[in-house]
Amino acid sequence: MPLVRELISIGHLRFTGADRIRFLQGMLTNDIARLGPGQGCHAVMLTVKGRILADLRVYVDATACHLELDAPFAEKLRQEIDRHIFADDVTVEDLSAESAAVIVYGGAALLAEHLPGGVSQNQGQALAPTLEGLAPYQFITTEALRVSADPELLQRGWRVVGARPAVAPLAERLRVAGATVLDEAGYEVLRVEAGRPRYGIDMSEERMPPEARLDDAISYNKGCYAGQEVIVRLRDQGHLNWKLMGLRLSGQTPVPPRTRLSAPDRPEAGEITSSVVSPRLGPIALGYVHRSQYTPGTVLTVQDPAGERTATVVDLPFGS
Repeated sequence: MPLVRELISIGHLRFTGADRIRFLQGMLTNDIARLGPGQGCHAVMLTVKGRILADLRVYVDATACHLELDAPFAEKLRQEIDRHIFADDVTVEDLSAESAAVIVYGGAALLAEHLPGGVSQNQGQALAPTLEGLAPYQFITTEALRVSADPELLQRGWRVVGARPAVAPLAERLRVAGATVLDEAGYEVLRVEAGRPRYGIDMSEERMPPEARLDDAISYNKGCYAGQEVIVRLRDQGHLNWKLMGLRLSGQTPVPPRTRLSAPDRPEAGEITSSVVSPRLGPIALGYVHRSQYTPGTVLTVQDPAGERTATVVDLPFGS
């Protein structure tokens, strides 16, 4: 059964002006200049020390570039970007207050049938192969809605973004048609199973993209951007002191964020950032583990306030 997740609020910045591509190329980690209209990518904005300021989705159309992120961090990003605009022909609009999203996992035909402009069964059947054929972050537009391929949970998904008055009815139509609502708790289980870090929970300005395994957000073949030297140095060194890993927990319950991990030869072996109980896997977690301990199969001690437990290190995603 298709899953539908409704986000009544998202962070959404729209960039226009003749210099928008060049400007974003110098600000973000991925190669924005290679994107044509209808294409997108995952990207990160960094501090000059290579720390993560924002985790982003980037979409390019014929007249603008769109940056999307979790709503609580949009204003922080806007302020940071404003600091770097000088003589550039770039205008930034914050559309967060009016934007919303629906993400559908599975069920391309169901989504196509209920999109504006594809509301008959025959039209839906014609549009579904187009949705199935989209590359990650590639998108089409229909009736002012952007529909992009969403790879973030490692399953077929589509992210529909637009003005709230247009998005809310779509979510309702999908629910009535039989899609299962994916609530926040259910999303967190799928996110952790997929090994997908979330800004503000699993990563922040304390972390660098390679530590958080954001490899798909980094281009090593483009020109300079803020923090690039640090990222290239990490690559050339060939190892990371800390890396986000999966953890299989003993016991029956999740553990609180920031719970510490230890080992006999390293009392400060890491910390847990997200923890859930998966119906498939039982208690699992994401956490940063020191390089001396992050070999899969390593067993660490979890300093759970409710009593010591163990965590077995596994690679991500779970089941890989």
